Amino acid sequence: MAATDGLPDQIADPCQMGLGGLPTRLRLLCVGSVEPSWVSLTLQLDALGCVEPSFKWVSTANEALSLLRDESFDCLLVRINSNRQGSGDDPVSLARGIRAGGCSDPIVIVTMATDDETWNTALRLNVDLLVTAKGWESSALVQAIQRAVERGRMLHEIDRLASADRRRLVRERDEAEYLLDQQRRFVTALEHFAGHGEDRAAEGHMQADGTFSAPPSSVGLPLEFDEYYQELLRTYVIMGSGNLATEIVKLAEVLSQAAFTPRQVLDLHLVRVERLVRGLGNRSTRHVMARADLLALELMVRLGECYQRRAIASPVTVSDSPVSI
Repeated sequence: MAATDGLPDQIADPCQMGLGGLPTRLRLLCVGSVEPSWVSLTLQLDALGCVEPSFKWVSTANEALSLLRDESFDCLLVRINSNRQGSGDDPVSLARGIRAGGCSDPIVIVTMATDDETWNTALRLNVDLLVTAKGWESSALVQAIQRAVERGRMLHEIDRLASADRRRLVRERDEAEYLLDQQRRFVTALEHFAGHGEDRAAEGHMQADGTFSAPPSSVGLPLEFDEYYQELLRTYVIMGSGNLATEIVKLAEVLSQAAFTPRQVLDLHLVRVERLVRGLGNRSTRHVMARADLLALELMVRLGECYQRRAIASPVTVSDSPVSI
């Protein structure tokens, strides 16, 4: 229904709001077999700061639906006398048709009596009910309008924030994929620099889902290493370095004993990060990527320290024999 085109306008500028939270130029559509008396309604709205209200009245549900195709309103009031009500003019049926058409304008049904079925339908359609014998002349009508408009504004804001959050998650997921791709390219570049003579049995292989498999256990890593590193990565993402410094040092010792190069360690790390990011669902990835990068950096530093200690402990012996040229 075209009335949904006006939804953003429901969030009025604060400077255009009256004392009661209603827009100063309130747009009100009344649906009923009898036209309301606008004098009393205008005076009550004026007391709340609605100095320029705009009223429209239609007598049937078909006229209301036709009008809503082209216009949107801050609130819809529906009241049809039972003795003049046709089969298609039931207020609940009208509300159901309005919602089915995609219009989310606040609706208040003014009725003299109600039952549980009507209440259930009204709650499901996000429609307010005003039970009064005075109809349009009820003193609670303006308060019902005020409540419906305020709730409609709140729901609209919730939808806006939810949409913004979904866009943020998509953007962060794209950023994470981009960063992982850049890091994977970096590993590939290091591979070319290292030359083709390096043993590649310790490296992962591309799988069908686009991720890389973990290095096989033949490189000297314990069989439980894969699960251990994945848990360490999760803990680091949640808690930060904290008390994990000792664990990272031990991990670097294991990798150095297995003769892992920094490039292979980074490749191993990226495999686990890709797996973790793909399992996040609707949760944020920016925090995960930031913590994962810190873990990789700290692990590289510890690995370099391990190799440095091994180099100092096992110095290279220089031959005293002359070198022939």
